[in-house]
Amino acid sequence: MDEIKDIEKKDSAPRFLKDTPVRSHAFGDNVSGERAYQRAERIAAAVHLVTSHVPEREPARIRARGASLDLLSGVLGLRDEMRSAGSAPLVAVQGTIRKLISLMRVLSVAGRLSVQNAEALIGALDDLGVFLVSSRRTPLSESVSLSREDFIEPANATRIRRQEPSSAFWRGPLKDIKGQKGRVSDKSKGHIRTQNVLSVLGSKSELGIRDIIAHLPEYSEKMIQRELKGLVALGRVKKTGSKRWSIYSLA
Repeated sequence: MDEIKDIEKKDSAPRFLKDTPVRSHAFGDNVSGERAYQRAERIAAAVHLVTSHVPEREPARIRARGASLDLLSGVLGLRDEMRSAGSAPLVAVQGTIRKLISLMRVLSVAGRLSVQNAEALIGALDDLGVFLVSSRRTPLSESVSLSREDFIEPANATRIRRQEPSSAFWRGPLKDIKGQKGRVSDKSKGHIRTQNVLSVLGSKSELGIRDIIAHLPEYSEKMIQRELKGLVALGRVKKTGSKRWSIYSLA
């Protein structure tokens, strides 16, 4: 992305998008939704950056920028819709993604956008589409988490209500029989992550790192990279190529 790299040297826009912390969590417990919105935000910023030199009256520029903003609104509207396969908001977002892919191709063919930038944006848009589809299979795509205690009236309910706001009802820690805070051990989490990675690799003969990440939205990129490195060291996964061109398959 030549133009984007040049702009990165001149101003701090890309760094601002990556490093500026945001304390407003509109997605609540919907981790997948938050990650999808962050991707959409970077895509919208990139679309505006690479079309900044295109004439203002160019129809493709106007529509591309408008569609990128529609993408932000659409993903934000998926807060409570990500796990519903046939929801109208999800279908609308998928349509917006497909429209943006076409607009990037049109701008590239017209000579308004370099082939390298067009391919990078099309790849990012396609990855976002796959990410949204894969997110339907993870519980991290829900904005509300319930526990058994949410349906049990505590013995000192009256005293608790006087001391805490009603919203705390949904934030109560899950406790075991002995009254201790329950938590899944790191070893157990690691075993589940390992099985999920192996399951994805087992569904295809060979996959790149981006494809594996797209199928496992509940894990960060670094987490999956560490998991793959460990599996390769154990001989359970075979790796060919290097860096971004690495291909993984079951050993």
